[in-house]
Amino acid sequence: MKALTASLALACVMVTGEARADPSARPPSSFAVVFENCTEFAGLGKIASARIEGRLPAGYVAATFGPGISGIVARAARCERVSVDGKPAERATVSHIGINLAPDGSADISNYTLLYVTDSHRLAQQLRQFGLPAVEDAGMVYEVNPAVAALEFFAQVQAEPGSAYFLAGTVSDPPPAAFPFLANWWFSGSKGRVKMATAISSFSAGGADVALYTSRESWLGRLLGANRTTFPVLSVRGVFAHAVMTVTLER
Repeated sequence: MKALTASLALACVMVTGEARADPSARPPSSFAVVFENCTEFAGLGKIASARIEGRLPAGYVAATFGPGISGIVARAARCERVSVDGKPAERATVSHIGINLAPDGSADISNYTLLYVTDSHRLAQQLRQFGLPAVEDAGMVYEVNPAVAALEFFAQVQAEPGSAYFLAGTVSDPPPAAFPFLANWWFSGSKGRVKMATAISSFSAGGADVALYTSRESWLGRLLGANRTTFPVLSVRGVFAHAVMTVTLER
């Protein structure tokens, strides 16, 4: 009887080990990122719809801001604590470039991701595992400095050789009023459809007068058709204490 019991126990261990090592097992389809003590700049500008042709996969519809006019979004944020999938928190910076999508009722704003850059190795690696080609830039710059009448804002991103851009201008601290805010960023790639839904329970928004600058020869410069663009539709300095980004992969 003891021999039979030992044999059954060994068999269970072997089966469990094989299951854990099964290369066909599918990875998790979601993870969460917690952001704490953050400030950001977010801008929504105008771009000729002809310039974004071929940028949106099937199933996405660009927002319009007049005949032949679509929206381009730029964002940069710095958070004092960022925890990826329950891992230890670290200070981190992120920046997005995207195409604004037509409202679908699922969020306050929805955008399609053209570029996602971060100085967090852990965040970039996790997003890449889900099929989003996040770029890691350890030298990202994010500064907010006192000035005479407002705060000077500067963010610099080196996405890849020859594709640097920076955001520069002035921003204002927001008033005490705050409100909940939900932003969806989407991406479709070889692994499926990625949704990054960031829920902010208490978001405060101040004014901003910021422009984006890049080389006209970079992919972003060619998309814009210029070295510089502004954000006449929306230009804000955001401040929030806590947010959760839920990343899901639809295969």
